[in-house]
Amino acid sequence: MCGIAGSTKADSGVLGAMLARLAHRGPDGQGVWVDPQRPFGLAHARLAVIDLSPGGAQPMQSACGRWVLAFNGEIYNYRELRAGLEAEGAAFASDSDTEVLLALLIRHGEAALSRLVGMFAFAFLDRSSGSLLLVRDRLGIKPLVYAPLAGGDIAFASEIGALKAHPGVGTGLDHTALDLYLACLYVPAPLSIHQGIRKLPPGHLLRWRDGVTEVAEWWRPAYGGGRAPNVDEAVEELTPLVRRVVSDLMVSDVPLGCFLSGGVDSSVIAAIMAETARQAGADPIRTFTMTFDVAAYDERQAAAEVAGRIGSRHTELPAGSGLAALLPDMVRHFGEPFGNPTALLIHDLSRKAREHVTVALVGDGGDEVFAGYPRYQGGLLAGRYRRLVPGWLRRGVVAPLADLIPESSGGRHSLRRAREFLTGANLPADAMYASWVEYFSPEERRRLLGLDAAPSRPIAELYRQSPSADPLDCMQQTDLLSFLPGNLLSYGDAMSMRHALELRLPLIDHRLVEAVAAIDPAVRFAQGKKTLLRGVARRLLPAHMVDRPKRGFNPPMGLWLKNDLRDMVAERLTTRRMAALGLDGAVVAGLVEEQRRGLRDNSLKIWSLLVLDAWADQQEAA
Repeated sequence: MCGIAGSTKADSGVLGAMLARLAHRGPDGQGVWVDPQRPFGLAHARLAVIDLSPGGAQPMQSACGRWVLAFNGEIYNYRELRAGLEAEGAAFASDSDTEVLLALLIRHGEAALSRLVGMFAFAFLDRSSGSLLLVRDRLGIKPLVYAPLAGGDIAFASEIGALKAHPGVGTGLDHTALDLYLACLYVPAPLSIHQGIRKLPPGHLLRWRDGVTEVAEWWRPAYGGGRAPNVDEAVEELTPLVRRVVSDLMVSDVPLGCFLSGGVDSSVIAAIMAETARQAGADPIRTFTMTFDVAAYDERQAAAEVAGRIGSRHTELPAGSGLAALLPDMVRHFGEPFGNPTALLIHDLSRKAREHVTVALVGDGGDEVFAGYPRYQGGLLAGRYRRLVPGWLRRGVVAPLADLIPESSGGRHSLRRAREFLTGANLPADAMYASWVEYFSPEERRRLLGLDAAPSRPIAELYRQSPSADPLDCMQQTDLLSFLPGNLLSYGDAMSMRHALELRLPLIDHRLVEAVAAIDPAVRFAQGKKTLLRGVARRLLPAHMVDRPKRGFNPPMGLWLKNDLRDMVAERLTTRRMAALGLDGAVVAGLVEEQRRGLRDNSLKIWSLLVLDAWADQQEAA
């Protein structure tokens, strides 16, 4: 895990400035390579995880000098790939996965991508042809941003902040991106908040040669399963694959652990890790749980019970007080507004866990891959609701009454979900799902931004692009292309690498995604949420540990707004400051008042506006 940067038009000074802004990602070494014949250059900040020797240093150049690689991530099957390359006559000077990736790309070019198992973002330069290849992994675990430069050149980096160190990068506000931020609370790829900076989407590559840039998709999830084994057969098929994936992701030459919440996702991972360690005669694995003083958010008891069952060395890490004070640092490392406050928890948890381990396996992605969100159940129930309840009754009676349902700001979401279901179920399926996933509605965004017409619905557009007509397929496919990479994976990488902690995500390994996606949705949801993963879990843990109610990993934002953040809201969300952002201050004031009176839980909307204002402050100070 590392940070990379580079450009087809940069000298060592520019590359050094870009690299300096990635130092937190790679405390174990920095390297800059500049082509002696062209203004090409690559930079790399190293977090040594596999092969800690100087043999894994980057940028890495081939023995003949023609090819150069800067790579961020891990290739979990590198030993298998190395054996195949050695059989073809390749020789290696190190035990690093970087050298294996370099050799594989030299021999097979873009065809090598389908053979990679891992998380990665890399730049591969062919000095002979003067061509550059940028690649991002299938699901978008590792970030990669780029900027077109004058004259057809290009610059790129792991983070927006590093890319902005290149003097040729345009940083004007992208107003479309601002609208999408309000919809999603993140800016979805390929946009960034800056007009001159773009994100390479998950599963995409970028080819550059002689001033011409081409972006192409090389992998895409496809939830449209037609295979229909029964549940027991499907679990029987998936169990050895889940075991293999977790075991593969334990490859490391540095201390490794697991974030354990007590939920089924992280519990399955921790149980398999513990089993693998015992079989190898290794020490017990390390597990870490963040604890909270607010009972509705605290999972220490469930996590401790799982840890005791599997025999891990378990550590409870209390959530720091005053986490909202991390806001400026959080915004700085995203390089743009990011409105999910869970990022603060990962910031704090990563800092504390880094004192014990360098690598942590986490359960992120389990909800998307195995259908764990309550909204999936709502999406399936909506069709039945429309069939059973006449339209006049739904629209004329139920929906208006639903608007009167009060909401909780204390971590209990059942009333809000009921209201959203009853109002959203009257809409077409794509608009219904968007109304549940997007935050500021199109009408709210129209009023906030002073638009003449309601803006687009990015989630609805993705929903319509699904290759399947089945609602569960459509919902999971949409989330894998939006909420997962744009939200969960974004804060996971930005906040963990802020502290040079590598997070690994077994449940979104592409082998597992493809296997689950191929199974009929009726089987995937035969026994409700996470039918198949719970089936795997019951083979590892007692049923009562598997069937606990789900709790999300979220801060008590509603309580923060009443207490810690009350003054910040008053100081920052003023009419003047909102107008400077191009937002209608009266609309913002209305959201704040609704929250204060307990009429609506607008806590995430208010937080996202605080983040936006903090980001604007940093732009003015830059």
